[in-house]
Amino acid sequence: MSQHFFIREHTIFRDCDVFEFDHIPEQFNYRDAQIRDLAFALEPALRGSRPTNTLLRGLPGTGKTTAVKRIFAEIEETTKRILPVYVNCHNDKTLFAVYSKIYLELFGLVPPSIGTPARQVLHKIAKTLAEQKVVLVVCLDDANVLLLENVLNQAINTILRINNDYPGTRAGIIATTSNMDVDFSRELDSSVISVFQPTEIYFPPYNQDEIRSILQDRIRQAFYPGTIPDEILDDIVDKTMTCGDLRVGLDLVRRAALNAECDGENSVGTKHVESAFEFSKYVHLGATMKTLSSDERKLLHHIAHLSLEDSDSAITSRILYESVQKKMRISYSTFHQRLKKFDEMRLININHKARSMGGQTKKIVLRYDPVKVKEGCGEIH
Repeated sequence: MSQHFFIREHTIFRDCDVFEFDHIPEQFNYRDAQIRDLAFALEPALRGSRPTNTLLRGLPGTGKTTAVKRIFAEIEETTKRILPVYVNCHNDKTLFAVYSKIYLELFGLVPPSIGTPARQVLHKIAKTLAEQKVVLVVCLDDANVLLLENVLNQAINTILRINNDYPGTRAGIIATTSNMDVDFSRELDSSVISVFQPTEIYFPPYNQDEIRSILQDRIRQAFYPGTIPDEILDDIVDKTMTCGDLRVGLDLVRRAALNAECDGENSVGTKHVESAFEFSKYVHLGATMKTLSSDERKLLHHIAHLSLEDSDSAITSRILYESVQKKMRISYSTFHQRLKKFDEMRLININHKARSMGGQTKKIVLRYDPVKVKEGCGEIH
């Protein structure tokens, strides 16, 4: 008799989908102020006017994408006067790709990728928007990714100035960024900034009580009562806080539950959480890496390299600065600003210790396996 690998009578899940990162939760708590600000910015579009452009700024896992998708879902349910379009800039990095997302939402199919100029795609989009009197709202999620090769300048400029060539069209942009340092007023052309002028909406990190409450809501939906004991949830929350990213907690609950289910148990135990965390903790590392500039990745790569080169010796800020100067041009103030950023993003720990000759030095400790950090940094030139 053949063995069946995928047929399992025992399951502790009622709904596994609630732990997917793109899941829109029934209860989206602790972001009421941000949702209100975003709705207020989009309100003119309901009257056929141009909405206020917005920039949603916050560290990874603070609810920016969920807020956009939640309000876009409400728009789709309540009005045909607005066309909401979500663009993941990590996946769609060219002007044609951005236009294609708009085209897909408008016509239900993608334009031919070969032999179709971007301006031709934009022409058909604009003509249809004008005829149907529909206001276009485009979310450029992780918009800073498009700063390379001038794509963001072109995308914002052509979308927001669409009414110049097609009178009657109206469009607005929601941009999000997980990079707290990027300054769009300096990175974008002055002509683009003059038409963009976004209202900034800040998404602060969730605190410990908020993370616990959010995970509890998901757990109630996903499992039968008693699957995640209180002391296990406390451990999951603590581990999530060390990474500072709600998505770590979501992934950790899901993986730990799968481990318990595989063992044929009805509740999650410490061993299930510990083994799951060996994978889940890297969710934050991967998400954070995407927000760093190439120079920041070079510095982080160098820290990882030094950690591997001499794992027994402490890396101090003085040793690190002297070493990194041989690899890249960086001022002392910029160096310390980046270390502070890495610490705030929970990529490193900075421990202060007194020096015998006065003043202080800083001990730099990676929070992650240096091999994984180097892999995450990618090719460094």
